[in-house]
Amino acid sequence: MKKITLLALTLTLAVSLHAAEIDRAAAALAGTEASFTQSFTPKGFTKPQTESGTVVFGTLPMMRWSYASPEEKLFVFDGERSWFYVPGDKQVTVTRLDGARRAELPFLLVGDSAARDKNFVTSEKTQGNVVVSRLTPRSASAMIRSISVEIDKNTHLIRRVAYTDREGNQTAFNLTFRRKRPEAAAFFRFIPPAGVQVVEQ
Repeated sequence: MKKITLLALTLTLAVSLHAAEIDRAAAALAGTEASFTQSFTPKGFTKPQTESGTVVFGTLPMMRWSYASPEEKLFVFDGERSWFYVPGDKQVTVTRLDGARRAELPFLLVGDSAARDKNFVTSEKTQGNVVVSRLTPRSASAMIRSISVEIDKNTHLIRRVAYTDREGNQTAFNLTFRRKRPEAAAFFRFIPPAGVQVVEQ
C-alpha cells in the first residue's frame, strides 16, 4: 500500500490539459492548501482503499502531501528530490531524479506544453462550471492508460483527478481547497528526524 501511495502521488498531477487550461491550473495551484481524499481500487476489486490528508502546493512541481488517515505518512517534492516518510516504520526513502527519470514522471508535465503534447492526446469538454479533460498516452507502454481531470472553470483549481494504470488499477484524488498558503522553498524539503533510517534511491 505504501508503494502504491508513492506511485499515486507521482501520478497525482499527471494532468495534460488543453494548454491554456493547464497553464491556468498550474498558476492557480501555487501557494494553496487543500484537503484531499485518495481512493485506490485494485484491478478485480470493487471496494476502494481510502486515505486522506492535506496537501500544500508551491510553485509547481514543489508540493507537500501529509497523510493523516488511516496512517500518518509524508511525501515531499522540491523539484529535484522526493522524500517519502513513514513515521511508523522510522524510515524515509529519498529519490534524486536525473534527466532520464524526470522524463518518465508524468506530473512534471504540468506547465510543460511541449512534453505534454509529445506524450498525450487530449480531448476536452465543458460541463456547467467544470472543464473535463480526458487524456490518452501516445505510447502503448506508458504506465497510465487513461486520465480524467475536472477543473473549476472559474477558479481554474483542480477538483478531481482519476486515472487507470496499465495494470488496470484505478486511483482518484478529490481536492477541496481551503486557503492560500505561500511557503518558502525550504518547506518543500525534508530533514529526517534522528533515528530514522534513510534509504537512497
